Amino acid sequence: MSNATRPRRLPRLRQFLVLAMDNWLARGYLAAFAASLPIAFFSPESTYAMAPLLLTAPLSVLGMALPFGPGTEGGGVVEAVAIAFSVGWLLLSALVNAAVLGSLAHHVRDSRTARPV
Repeated sequence: MSNATRPRRLPRLRQFLVLAMDNWLARGYLAAFAASLPIAFFSPESTYAMAPLLLTAPLSVLGMALPFGPGTEGGGVVEAVAIAFSVGWLLLSALVNAAVLGSLAHHVRDSRTARPV
């Protein structure tokens, strides 16, 4: 397969990850999200157990609309899939939010340098 016919998905993924991790605002957001995860998993009765969900809103709230949970049939397999999906969805939501913050930080920085004061 030549370079001309190869799909160009990797540069888009790389660009997305660069937006999510190349400035201090996005890194700070990801650090706050990472710091909230142990609280949610090790003390689920705590008031701060909802912190990862709130930090990744609004995208993470869409994951709550899926028909997973204790009331569904299927036993442990469905619960394991639900937990894996929830964790993956939270991580994806955090990366998307970090990319949005990184994009906004780039836009603000570029707009400041474009106009002389």
